[in-house]
Amino acid sequence: MTVVAMGPAVGTLVRDIVHDHLPGRQTRIVVIAMSRDANPKAIVMVFVEGAPSPLLALKVGVTQGACRSVDAEAGALRALAEVDPTMVHHTAPRVLELRDDPLGTALVMVACPGVPMAIDYHRWRHTSRPDPVRRDFSRADRWLRQLARRSVPSGDPLGWADGIRARFGSEVAGRRAATATQSIEGELGRPDRGALVHGDFWCGNILHTAGVVSGVVDWEHAVVGGDPVRDRVRFALSYSLYLDRHTRAGSPVPGHAGLRAGRWGAGIGYAVQGQGWYPELIADFVGDGLEATGRTRDLWRAAMLSGLAEIAVRSDHDGFARAHLELLGELVA
Repeated sequence: MTVVAMGPAVGTLVRDIVHDHLPGRQTRIVVIAMSRDANPKAIVMVFVEGAPSPLLALKVGVTQGACRSVDAEAGALRALAEVDPTMVHHTAPRVLELRDDPLGTALVMVACPGVPMAIDYHRWRHTSRPDPVRRDFSRADRWLRQLARRSVPSGDPLGWADGIRARFGSEVAGRRAATATQSIEGELGRPDRGALVHGDFWCGNILHTAGVVSGVVDWEHAVVGGDPVRDRVRFALSYSLYLDRHTRAGSPVPGHAGLRAGRWGAGIGYAVQGQGWYPELIADFVGDGLEATGRTRDLWRAAMLSGLAEIAVRSDHDGFARAHLELLGELVA
């Protein structure tokens, strides 16, 4: 067994799990992510000798907060299995075990095949050309349509305005954003049916093979009975946020007339308020989801603003949350 770069507690727990699930097999263990926040989680892939793709995927938490997140992901995947035994045509990880141990909590899953969409996203000029960007959105659209077919009873609506008041209500900007968000939520209304919502649907969590989505990972923020448009908005916001990542600050972003690099959130502002093929693509992508849930397509901008409010409420990173709050305030002004 080869182990690559992990802490002693995580390493011991992972070795025990691999021994139990793959006894006597020669394996290679690779940590592909180890978050550095207050509640870090390790993402571990387990390869069997000679196999080009991992057989098992493990998510391990060693703090109370991280362990709660791992528990939440296990619950979401089990809920999905009850609604859809095919796990959306075998693109969601299948849970093998949730292990609570004094060293931490580990979710053991069958690994999904494929390459993260984020790798293509950051290739040279990928996001500057309409065709590859449209292909990315088309793949996301097809998968989200499949997920949305698994209807479930609608849950209680999530009030991001209340969440902003709870997190930023002592600040003038927070109170203004909460008031604007409450108005936006009233304008959007509720979907005509509920769905299982992934909750963190962005390029880094989407795997693809041969032009189709072959895996969608990281289900810890999933909810049952939510508004399926949330996943479309999350994808659109995250895709827009980094459009200027590879352009020198102050320079025009290739392929996006009117967008200049260097100001945080400029890509989102361009997507919501700009003109051209990319904002039109965002309007269609989000509008399709609104129309499919009994609402008008013209509310796509309101849906995008609601997505900013959601991130301001739910992000574990205070700076990232505040940046979205401030951008929301600018765009509704």
